[in-house]
Amino acid sequence: MSKNKKADRALPLPVESILKDLGRSVQIARKRRRLSESKLAALAYTSRATIQRLEAGEPGVGMGILASVLWVLQLHQDLARVADPGRDQLGTLLERGREPKRIREGVTGDDAYDF
Repeated sequence: MSKNKKADRALPLPVESILKDLGRSVQIARKRRRLSESKLAALAYTSRATIQRLEAGEPGVGMGILASVLWVLQLHQDLARVADPGRDQLGTLLERGREPKRIREGVTGDDAYDF
């Protein structure tokens, strides 16, 4: 269990489920590569207990640990797409809604650029 138990309780159920699935996926990848928990921990510069917590989907495992483990397993490429702004459909829609309808000329007019 992580140190911040209050944050763990506040985790939405869909996110909790995703973390459990992610942990299972890491475990499958580790086993496919015939790596023990101890060997993966050594390669990722962490402890066996942390690998166990990661594979259990515990939310308190740090992003750096996850990134290191994915790198060791050669699965880190997809990590960059997790919050890719280009895939953020909701954010793009919200941003478009804030764009000005028209651009007005500034108070200074054309004289501001007359050197």
